[in-house]
Amino acid sequence: MTTTIPTPILRPIRFVTDVAAWQAFYADLGFISTGVEADGWVVLAADSGRLALHHAEPESPLVGKAKLAWEVPDLKAYRTAVAGTGTDIRRATFDRGDVLVADLPQGRVVIDRANGAGGTNPVRPEGLAVLPLVYTRSVIDGAEAATHLGLTRRITSDTNGWADLVGHGVLAFHRADSDAAEDRTVDDGEISVEISLETGDVEALQTRVEAAGHPVDLIDEAYARTLRITAPDGTRVWVNETQRDLYGFHVATGAAPPSR
Repeated sequence: MTTTIPTPILRPIRFVTDVAAWQAFYADLGFISTGVEADGWVVLAADSGRLALHHAEPESPLVGKAKLAWEVPDLKAYRTAVAGTGTDIRRATFDRGDVLVADLPQGRVVIDRANGAGGTNPVRPEGLAVLPLVYTRSVIDGAEAATHLGLTRRITSDTNGWADLVGHGVLAFHRADSDAAEDRTVDDGEISVEISLETGDVEALQTRVEAAGHPVDLIDEAYARTLRITAPDGTRVWVNETQRDLYGFHVATGAAPPSR
């Protein structure tokens, strides 16, 4: 009998010097509180997926960086299901409590027990999804390994330069165009990501963001449109429009095609 792996809630962690400013910024984009807050730590929820903000001192090398992580409601059930596929997954204890640790070709992923509410809808065009993006030379290997951890393949480019998967949120792998971008890790081997977002109506989000006073540009890419929103530290957060033009891409067998 095949055991179904519980669907992870993607929850990347961004290291920032001003948690309150970033929390307000993401609230303007449509994030809500999960109710999980501690000193220097807050977890926010999009429609699909979550995002953690972690305070870092200005001199910390972690400032401006982000790492891949996710949550599941029941660590024991998740570990049993993943181990049943023959995939190595280990228990560990951190200062914040018990966690699980698994490996992708790009580095390790720490899995926490989910607390709070929100972010558990499926990825859908009418909502906002968290999209951690991994730059790597091992796009397909990374995507395939992630399927053994409960994520489902969705769209892959015909050149294998892009592959994404869905859970609660989207995990994407993008071919690195330089050695400097390849398989970066932070914080003792955890996978470095860029935290992007996805929605089916970028114009509606643009209106909302502009009304909140944030500079934003709408860019027409070859595959879809993107928003580039200026964040509190002056960097830009990318929001991808749900991809509907599949020229040069293909949808995984059994995956729902993009829809309006």
